[in-house]
Amino acid sequence: MYSSEQLNAIHTSKVGFEFEFYSDSDLTKTKDALTRTLGKKIRIEDKAHSDFKPSADVFKMEPDNSGGTGMIELVTGPLPYAEAKVLMAKVLKWIKANGSTNSRSSIHVNLAFDTEKMGAKFDMAKLDIGKFVLSFDEDLVYETFPNRKDSVYAKSIKFVMPLNGMTQRSPGKLDWKNYQFVNEKYYGVNFTKIPKGYIEFRYLGGDGYESKYPQILKMMDHFIVSLYTALDQPAYNEKEEKELDRLLQAHSGVIKAYRSYDDFIKLYPDIRLMVDLKTATQLIKLYYPQMRERIFNLLTKAEMREGLINYDSDQGKMQVKGAKLDKCFLLQGFDIVECELQGNIIECDLFDCEIKNSSLIKCNIFGHSTVTGCKVENSYTSRNVEVNDCYVFGQNGVFSGQMKGGIFRQGRATKHAKFDGTEVIEIEKIK
Repeated sequence: MYSSEQLNAIHTSKVGFEFEFYSDSDLTKTKDALTRTLGKKIRIEDKAHSDFKPSADVFKMEPDNSGGTGMIELVTGPLPYAEAKVLMAKVLKWIKANGSTNSRSSIHVNLAFDTEKMGAKFDMAKLDIGKFVLSFDEDLVYETFPNRKDSVYAKSIKFVMPLNGMTQRSPGKLDWKNYQFVNEKYYGVNFTKIPKGYIEFRYLGGDGYESKYPQILKMMDHFIVSLYTALDQPAYNEKEEKELDRLLQAHSGVIKAYRSYDDFIKLYPDIRLMVDLKTATQLIKLYYPQMRERIFNLLTKAEMREGLINYDSDQGKMQVKGAKLDKCFLLQGFDIVECELQGNIIECDLFDCEIKNSSLIKCNIFGHSTVTGCKVENSYTSRNVEVNDCYVFGQNGVFSGQMKGGIFRQGRATKHAKFDGTEVIEIEKIK
């Protein structure tokens, strides 16, 4: 049961939604039908994440092929709580009758408070991220939506590391800026929206979410009350200090491995380190201080537990080979060879890899790699790469691979590019 103050916070909140779903009709007919159902004007945008900002009166609908060909996203503006929960019920009922969802479909909930009614204390810019992370009951979310646990697109926010990778106990008075809390959009809570005046909850969704109105409403209330409490009581309490120590302890192996090469090889015997493809212990110890920050990222942000890591001392680059990296909620700036990957991969060179259900941004894909069910943005794809059921876009991308199914939304293609059953929308042929 909620207190009167918490109930007041719920009813003075502002709620926006992002519904990802598939429709039995095309985009225009879907827009027309939802316009009648919701009594709102809806704009059709020609690309995902368009610049148009929805309002309480004008929403937007755009293609979002993160879930494969045909996914649609309906984005609302911020609405008063009472109106938002009614609108959500209408959208879910419409999807149930006229469309569908799958395991890659999500419903994002965007939250803020009406500061004119609640006061300046509840301005989102004043949110202490560490306070929220340590106080938030995430287990309740996963009990309600168990299929969303360990999602690479909505990873647990219970991730805390000391900024410098060394062990630190929680001080009597916490300062979240001493620690690395969640700071990317791929977590269950996206705090990068704070400068825009709200935060985004990404936990909810999955196959058949349109039939889960009571569960979604329960979680929406839980999100609002948790946010209210973190803003209303910004001081850290003893329970939250203990939670910080618990989370740091859960990562103690990673933190200990940060200290020295000797600690690393004891804790991660299945990961082999090299420098310039040499395995001499003294050489690796010499370069370990230069390597460990990126090793730290591989252990925490890609959950690497086996394989080879080579440090190229001339180029200052890190190369990974023979690893299974299927929980990459952020992997950036590595050379990846003969690995299995899934998640969010940015500015990496990929050689002979198997990549599934991922978002690839500004990557170079070489050799006999296979890319399946992915978003490939502004990337280079060489001629022997197989791209299956993907969404390829970005005017700076160059495609020379072999694509089956999916959508080639935008980009350049060489004479070696081959398309089989692919919907090609905008393509520039280059030599």
